[in-house]
Amino acid sequence: MLEGLQDVESALRRRSIAFTAFSADAPTVFAAIDHRLALLVIDRGYLPMQETWRRDVADATSCPIVEVEADVVVPVDVASDHLETAARTIRPKIMKQIDRFVVERSTTALEHGSWGDSGRNVELGRTRGAPTTIDLSDPSAAVAGLALADEPGPVEGWTGGTTEARSRLRRFCDEVLPQYSDRRQRFDRNGSSSKLSPYLHFGQISPLEIVLAARSSGAPEDEIDAFVEEVVVRRELAINFVVNEPKHDTFAGLPDWARSTLDAHRDDERPALFTAAELESGATDDVVWNTIMGVIRTEGWVHNQLRMYWGKQILRWTNTPEHAHRTLLDLNNRYFLDGRDANSFANVAWCFGRHDQGFQEREVIGKTRPFTDQALRRKGDLDAWVEANR
Repeated sequence: MLEGLQDVESALRRRSIAFTAFSADAPTVFAAIDHRLALLVIDRGYLPMQETWRRDVADATSCPIVEVEADVVVPVDVASDHLETAARTIRPKIMKQIDRFVVERSTTALEHGSWGDSGRNVELGRTRGAPTTIDLSDPSAAVAGLALADEPGPVEGWTGGTTEARSRLRRFCDEVLPQYSDRRQRFDRNGSSSKLSPYLHFGQISPLEIVLAARSSGAPEDEIDAFVEEVVVRRELAINFVVNEPKHDTFAGLPDWARSTLDAHRDDERPALFTAAELESGATDDVVWNTIMGVIRTEGWVHNQLRMYWGKQILRWTNTPEHAHRTLLDLNNRYFLDGRDANSFANVAWCFGRHDQGFQEREVIGKTRPFTDQALRRKGDLDAWVEANR
């Protein structure tokens, strides 16, 4: 996040726009600078925490506020006004509207810059516990100054910011998108995914920019459509879920059929039971799962095919489906760079039946969709991947 803010500061400086990062809760920051605000422009967020931030900031300020819907392509309320059951129900609604919102953007030229009004010299109000500013010149030092937990720590292979996001997008459009529908299934190939989800999560690139780049890439139309299905339809289905299901972060937020089938099998004998700590450390009897967990801990990301297998197994190794849901969500949000996102809650819920249908009934998992290592072997050389990543 701080690398992304450092990128913002550099980009704004080139346009002679001052930028300041504050360290405090949002209402404290805005109450302290309210006397200097003429207009506040905010992005929309979809999680309850983000809704609380916006409400508290509005209460702490007296200036006009403009909310911009920039984290989706088709605004959530335009696409649907209720909880959608699957991609097939929301897809036609989004595709009917998408061209209305996929529009080219332009940059407004400034007549007067503000860089001379350095943010570090901003006069703060006399609010008790006034916020401090963050020096973004060294993001690692800035993180150390925030007194956060040491673990999980930084991971290699990732750099935050819009500059890096756009570089990844260009490589993806050039190298992967022309064969996307095939390559996206291959977990054993480098460059088989866009790896843009952390940048979308932290607001460092917009889905609109991604769709515009894909459509102008020259890739085959069916490949572009397959990618838009993921970055727009599936992602906005997840946002529809968190907006319209108050219990999206709990087992109670699953569809009735899924809770019923899992409840019916809650007393089934499990093939093995592992504690949350054993799962977190990758100490199960499944070498494939342990390897995936190790990659997640050290890299903050894993290919989606592997992620689905990883998520699906926890139900079989915990004593109740409620505990399985809590454990999976905690591990996902703790270790993935794109964790704590609408996709996180929807994807975890998918492992338990959300946005899915019933399958042949099995022990423990009931009618929820199975996902075995044999399914993985159809998507790539599993043994070679495990050997390379153990």
